[in-house]
Amino acid sequence: MNRKRLIFLMSLLFALQAAAQSFDYNLSDDSLVNYHASQRKVYHATRTELKPRIDGRLDDACWQQVGEWEGGFVQQQPSQAKAPSQETEIKILYDDTYLYIGIICHDNEPEKIRSILGRRDENMGDMAGIALDSYFDKQTAFEFNVTAAGQKVDLMHLGEYGWDFNWDAVWDGKASVGDSAWYAEMRVPFSQLRYANKKEHVWGMHIWRWIDRLKEEDQWKLIPVDAPAMVYIFGELHGIKDIPNKRNFELLPYAKTKYVSEATKNPTAGFGLDGKIGVTSDFTLDYTINPDFGQVEADPSVLNLTSYEVFYSEKRPFFLEGNSILDFGSGSDLLFYSRRIGSSPGYIPHYEVAETLNMPDQTTILNALKLTGKNHAGLSLGIINSMTVRENAVISFNGQERKEAVEPFTNYFIGRVKQDFNDGKTVLGGMVTSTIRNIKDEHLEFLPDNSLVGGLDFQHNWLNRKYFVDFKSFFSKVDGSEQSISALQRNSRHYFQRPDASHLTFDETLTSLQGWGGELRGGKRSGKFRLVGSLDWRSPGIELNDVGYLRQADYINQELSMVYWVSKPKGILQSYYFAVDQEHNRSFGGEKLGDQLLGHLRLQFKNLWKLDIIGDRSFYEINTRKLWGGPSLRVDGETSGEIRLQTNSSKDLFLGLGAEFSRNDDEISYANEYKFYIQWQIGSRFTLSSMNNYDVETDYNQFVTSRLVNGSRKYVVGKIDRKTISSTIRAEFFVTPELSFQYYGNPYATVGKYSDYRFVADSKSKDLSTRFTPLSAAILDNGESWLQDEKDNLVLNLTTNNPDFNFQEFRSNFVARWEYKTGSTLYFVWTNTRSRYESFYEPSVFESLKGMNQVKADNAFMLKVSFWFSL
Repeated sequence: MNRKRLIFLMSLLFALQAAAQSFDYNLSDDSLVNYHASQRKVYHATRTELKPRIDGRLDDACWQQVGEWEGGFVQQQPSQAKAPSQETEIKILYDDTYLYIGIICHDNEPEKIRSILGRRDENMGDMAGIALDSYFDKQTAFEFNVTAAGQKVDLMHLGEYGWDFNWDAVWDGKASVGDSAWYAEMRVPFSQLRYANKKEHVWGMHIWRWIDRLKEEDQWKLIPVDAPAMVYIFGELHGIKDIPNKRNFELLPYAKTKYVSEATKNPTAGFGLDGKIGVTSDFTLDYTINPDFGQVEADPSVLNLTSYEVFYSEKRPFFLEGNSILDFGSGSDLLFYSRRIGSSPGYIPHYEVAETLNMPDQTTILNALKLTGKNHAGLSLGIINSMTVRENAVISFNGQERKEAVEPFTNYFIGRVKQDFNDGKTVLGGMVTSTIRNIKDEHLEFLPDNSLVGGLDFQHNWLNRKYFVDFKSFFSKVDGSEQSISALQRNSRHYFQRPDASHLTFDETLTSLQGWGGELRGGKRSGKFRLVGSLDWRSPGIELNDVGYLRQADYINQELSMVYWVSKPKGILQSYYFAVDQEHNRSFGGEKLGDQLLGHLRLQFKNLWKLDIIGDRSFYEINTRKLWGGPSLRVDGETSGEIRLQTNSSKDLFLGLGAEFSRNDDEISYANEYKFYIQWQIGSRFTLSSMNNYDVETDYNQFVTSRLVNGSRKYVVGKIDRKTISSTIRAEFFVTPELSFQYYGNPYATVGKYSDYRFVADSKSKDLSTRFTPLSAAILDNGESWLQDEKDNLVLNLTTNNPDFNFQEFRSNFVARWEYKTGSTLYFVWTNTRSRYESFYEPSVFESLKGMNQVKADNAFMLKVSFWFSL
């Protein structure tokens, strides 16, 4: 072999070896960042016969005698790609059942280690953890973290910076603080992971450490702060061999007793069973029999004066866990909104004044099955089937009772599938939901008999995921009686009856409603400059709300978002970004629903304070929902500005201040909103926090009512002056990471006064004087106060239908939680609720809030114990 050929072959060998040892990351303008992100880091786990005791001390024989400790961490923030301020070492061992992780977090100022106890899955103080891409699909990962105080935080990684903190695995994690370091020790059962059935495994791996006082994150393998995604840049974990492919079988039986003040039957008892079955190493079947779907934390209070449904987050554990696989969202809408299952009954019976009505708070869920998982070939699957019972209300009078159905027996089905291609760079998926009601009562025929929703989604990434395109499309078909489909056409999501909408036709003979929607997004989502555009649409007949969430149909929305983000420290700044968002919205009939421009500047200072400055300009809109089914109404443009400042969150006393001011072009409507947040860390075990809001607003276009006047439908609006005060208070005391006492309180008060009542005349006129016709007040001989028009027609009796309001509500609960064994928990819950609505105006919202103590409280007490075991 001649010399030239030898040199060529050697060069080729070195090139192939270099290619095998690196990942070509070139999205940063910092060559050092690109260098560290491109390195192929590999850690080799070691099998051990010596089992550690999980106590956070790392003094067991296995940590001293088996395997190798490895460092080499690099800083991700605040000084990206630089050496860390403190060293970190890791060791990973395993046996047939568990993966053992030890992390030594060296610290030359150990007295400054933030060892703070908090709720599970809450980032508090110093932390360290590991994320495992056990599918090795470069899309999803299971993460296990421990704080310096020993609290566990676990979550799932979902594609491009999506996280599911609702995923709770059964594992052990402890921590201890020494004189020159703090130590994290974890034991993760292989049964809690999902992986392929093969002899030797290669998994993606990410290990990180957070130093709270410095807001510093150090990583074993650098993932740049401006990377478009995380999991595909992970390092690798090798060396795990010959682990049994055991199918997981978990049982969680529970028993509870509950006492509710004013209930007809006290106390009540309940028993049930939750469980998991590992169908394969990739897929898990969750099931529940006689489930307990009570919420531990109450929903926040709100008095909604708009036609839009208030969205509340899911808080029930069965629906939270694994719900990420079932996610199919577009804009603010969801094809699956789990709170539809077991929601409050949709019908309230008529009853006489002397009678007593006892309504069920929620619809009882008979059972639910959930199959979720993802296999080594990149196929994700999620299926839920749940049945709810036929619910009855009880109406009582003089010792006699009668029952009336308020909700029919219903079956819900949700199916979701996704397939990854090209190392997760391309994803194709679909979803189907079905709701079937067994309606046997004539008065419940306002509900649809059944609904079917189907959707397809596609995403593709290229150039190291720097650019992407994301497409979703879905359709719906709802069948039912003429009454139910007429109700759907008239509801606030559709308003087919709008008199000025030429593209809409209300048909009371329909027994089916169909529609479609979709979204197209794409752009550049990494680097200093980012640009993402989207087009979002809903046809007039789309309907998702049987088991999904639809805010509004009949629109086409275009958005463009531009961001300039600098993550390098400069001067007094740690980082900063400036964002500009543009939005244009129209109906399917071509009505201009609105235009908006928004600018947002965020400054992160080196003292770890943050400042946000936001400016927003909304141009005039033609609002199709303002008059609750009436003609569309012109709402003049609005200019707003907001400023937010927060102190260093790593200090024991953390403050946040904010104020937003809005002014309308009509020179009448305005809004001022003030926010104040405080968190006080009293020692390492006790935390007090409160978020407080005070709002003052005037709306010149508030809908009041509609009336028939001389055979013509007229719409009445008024000027509303409203004040609202609310607070969310939390007090949390932790004896250990497993034993805690938590209090949550939400006092809320809002008062409103109406004036300047008007008929809507020319609803789209630019001139206020022609847009509205004033109404005058009249006092009748019987002393009643009425509104009348210019022809002295009586329009609205203000004595009996006064729209002014004084609303107070207080929701709170106290929870004692003890995880007496891994996965097994004892709960004691006390819930206290006070609520009152009055049709008069209280000038001082603070006096209204003080009047809360005069409202009768409803109390509920619950004791629940569950016991987890695995077969």
